[in-house]
Amino acid sequence: MEATIKQQLVQQCRAQLEARIETLQRSVATIQAARNNETKSSAGDKYETGRAMMQMEEDKVLAQLDQAQYQLQQLKQLPSYSGAQIGAGSLVRTQKGRYFLSVSLGKAIIDGDVFHCISIQAPLAHQMIGKTVGDSIAFNEQVDEILEVV
Repeated sequence: MEATIKQQLVQQCRAQLEARIETLQRSVATIQAARNNETKSSAGDKYETGRAMMQMEEDKVLAQLDQAQYQLQQLKQLPSYSGAQIGAGSLVRTQKGRYFLSVSLGKAIIDGDVFHCISIQAPLAHQMIGKTVGDSIAFNEQVDEILEVV
């Protein structure tokens, strides 16, 4: 694995998060516009229920937006060099897969290779942190050997 792969992974994660943030921001604006355009009808309870439901939806989308912005901030703070010991920003190859310890975004494909982008707070990442090449990790009752760390 090369450092350029790590750069490509960071770019892919950043693009995915920025697109998600943009989509969520549009959703918030749409919900706010719909709530503001809601007219008070003669059935006052219906009006209040509709506004309350829109408020709950807005709160849910705002929480998702906060999470995406937090993940983008975490991604921007990743060290570019991680050293021989696994830590935040490490690319790890094991017998069972390739992992990028960054933010939780699932699979990313670089040059046909699948990398799992996982948060450093993930249980698997906790098993890896501090380990080096040749060490083993046990996760979900399966043992895996660390083959490479970049």
